[in-house]
This record gives sequence, structure tokens and C-alpha cells, in this order.
Amino acid sequence: MIVRVWTDIGTGKNVSLVARIVDTKDAIFTIQYLSPTEDKDKHGCTIYRYEEETYEIDDDSITHYLDTDDETEVGFKQTDCGGWIRIDEESDDDYVPSEDDEEDEEDEEDDEEDDIEDEDDVDDYEDDYEDDI
Repeated sequence: MIVRVWTDIGTGKNVSLVARIVDTKDAIFTIQYLSPTEDKDKHGCTIYRYEEETYEIDDDSITHYLDTDDETEVGFKQTDCGGWIRIDEESDDDYVPSEDDEEDEEDEEDDEEDDIEDEDDVDDYEDDYEDDI
């Protein structure tokens, strides 16, 4: 079964990592983490593999029982070399923005400039109001 486990990765902040349960004894679970490797697929995506090392954890360390043994149901896709890549990590290196995307960016910049002008109007109004006091 695949689970998410609270894990201290050395940053002082625990994170929830994907692991599979390989053995169970009462409330103690033996797990293997699905961890990133230095290997990349042909698109430049990081390949994940289950670590050979196992860890014993208690029930309190598990944040989610994912109710599946299928990595594809938790956001991974199997590669030809037996590893896994995150589905949301597929490369966008060949992405070229369309003209619509560029127009949207220009509209956002214009909106930001309008906001700045509006703030100047408020400052002018406050200055005028202070003169009346």
C-alpha cells in the first residue's frame, strides 16, 4: 500500500513524502521511500525510485493512507527504465507562448500601472484634505 509519511528532511520542517509499506507488525510499518535520483529521462524530468533501505515507522507518522498500490494514482508515471516521474514535472522546455499569452501579460502590466496611478490619486486627496484641517 502507498502512503504519505511525515519525514524530517533536515530543513527543520517535516514534509509528507510518498512511500510504500513493505511489511507490517502490529502498529509498526516497514516502508521504502519513493525518492528522486540524479537520473533524468529523455525530457529532463527527474526519475524517482524506491530506496533499497527500509525504515520502521509507527502509525502516527503516516499522514495519508492512499488506498492504492498504483503509483499512477498518486501523481507518478512509470518510465521505460523502471523508475517513475512526477506527472506534473513533465518538461515544458519546448513551450512557446501564443500571442494571446503575450497580450494577457501586457494587460496585467497595464493594470499594475493603473493601480499605481490610483494610489497617487489617494495621496493627492489626503494632501488636499490635510490642508482643510
